[in-house]
Amino acid sequence: MAADKKTFNAGDEIRVTVSGKALHYVNGLSFALPYDATVLGYEGVELKNMKNMTNLTYDRLHTNGQKALYPTFVNRGNDFLLDEGDTELFVIKFRAKKNGKFNLKMQDGLLIDRNLGTVAF
Repeated sequence: MAADKKTFNAGDEIRVTVSGKALHYVNGLSFALPYDATVLGYEGVELKNMKNMTNLTYDRLHTNGQKALYPTFVNRGNDFLLDEGDTELFVIKFRAKKNGKFNLKMQDGLLIDRNLGTVAF
């Protein structure tokens, strides 16, 4: 995961590119990306190399006030698996509400194969 800006000003678009390394037979993927909603606003996902995966990304406000984005992609049925080795998968777009530094960290990453085997990252 790499942001196009280390620091940003209010109104800037921040593009966070999510890439896969050594992907092999991936049938689904997901991770959590907590963020401060007073600093950033989620604007969407731009797909790059996700084949026919269904985008189930969810921007959630937890009851404790914590905001987190859950980029989640899965195959329905027997669609093509992600088997590209190293590739850019998608771009997460945020809009800055005020000046700040990009310091988001993905958590609880999970890759899922066709047989529902999992690998945490």
